[in-house]
Amino acid sequence: MIGAREAALLTLYEIFENSAYSNLALKERMTKCKGMTASEKALLTNLVYGVVSRHYTLIHIIGKYSSIKLKKLADYVRIILEIGLYQLLYTDKIPESAAVNESVKLAKRYGRKGSDRFVNAVLRSFCRDGCRITYPENTEQYLSVKYSYSTNMVKLFIGTFERVRAEKIMASLNEPAPLTLRANLLKCSTPQLISELQERGIKAESCEGSLVYSDGFDIAESDLYKNGYFSVQDRAAYNAAITLAPQPGETVIDMCAAPGGKSTHIAELMNNEGHIISCDIHEHKIKLITGSARRLGIDIIDARINDGTIEDSELIGAADRVLCDVPCSGLGIIRRKPDIKLDRTDIDELPKLQIKILKNGAKYVKSGGTLVYSTCTLNSRENGDVISAFLADNGNFKKQYEKTYCPDTDNSDGFYICKLVKI
Repeated sequence: MIGAREAALLTLYEIFENSAYSNLALKERMTKCKGMTASEKALLTNLVYGVVSRHYTLIHIIGKYSSIKLKKLADYVRIILEIGLYQLLYTDKIPESAAVNESVKLAKRYGRKGSDRFVNAVLRSFCRDGCRITYPENTEQYLSVKYSYSTNMVKLFIGTFERVRAEKIMASLNEPAPLTLRANLLKCSTPQLISELQERGIKAESCEGSLVYSDGFDIAESDLYKNGYFSVQDRAAYNAAITLAPQPGETVIDMCAAPGGKSTHIAELMNNEGHIISCDIHEHKIKLITGSARRLGIDIIDARINDGTIEDSELIGAADRVLCDVPCSGLGIIRRKPDIKLDRTDIDELPKLQIKILKNGAKYVKSGGTLVYSTCTLNSRENGDVISAFLADNGNFKKQYEKTYCPDTDNSDGFYICKLVKI
């Protein structure tokens, strides 16, 4: 059986070279490494997510110490160096000698002749310099290296928030995300959920509304989770349904519903009375929605395959409220999905998709009804600019509320919500 570092190397190769999602690549590798101890699994997870999150910092260091240009480095060798440097910089309990020696062993196995000596030279040179990073003087490049974002992403943050605030946001997106649970009010009150969690030795304290702050525990194995007493939902995403303010007996359409967190929250707010049409374009995601509803004891959700970019004539004027939680660049959830940092999304194309969905959602709203637009990004082009473009062509809607949640000020994911009312 292979060790944690070798497993991390193979997983990271899939992520960097084959564009695999880190969570899926890691899950697949864990399946293949069934004999791993809990500590080895923890190290594997730490190395994979850590290297992905700090990729731009690590390749900057490699560029400074390598005698070979980055573009000419073999993929496995570059990743081995990233794993070694990550251990030297960002882990407390791994000795310097172990980080270097284990990397050299990997280079012998996965590199060409002499790769082990090359890896050893780079890592030991960095150690001799006290594991200190030399930062560029250019502001954008400095922030790129210090917080490990592509320069394109740094420019986007600075263009949206200006330099000082952008740096605070980028720093906060590198911190661990809080675990927030939403009490299912159909089955228990918020104080009851807190009490039940505490009885099981799990940290639980009130956040807002039906939300509870907790810490890490095995959610999938929790009897409370299995019995539908709570869902996992970030504070900002929670407020999308709160802003929609659905009422019992109404008809609500969730345009992009998978995996179902907001649809089930809407159902809970409606006391499981009324009709919710939850849409997605993938059948396997429809199953996620129905599975969540079943676990939570909800039976008013009609989950169906429906493409939000294509007008559905049967839904025109059918809904009291419509939620458009559209696909986006996800810049607000980097803490949870570090591969977003790898800058693979064509952000320029997203607003076109988003406004298509919003315009169709608007057609489904009854006169006097409510339309909520939300994203989990901090990119103004996908947020306020989309709303401005929509309102310019839809004079029968009025903006009633707008808020951008930021991790540095709201202890939440980055998230945008805008509430529109049909006049």
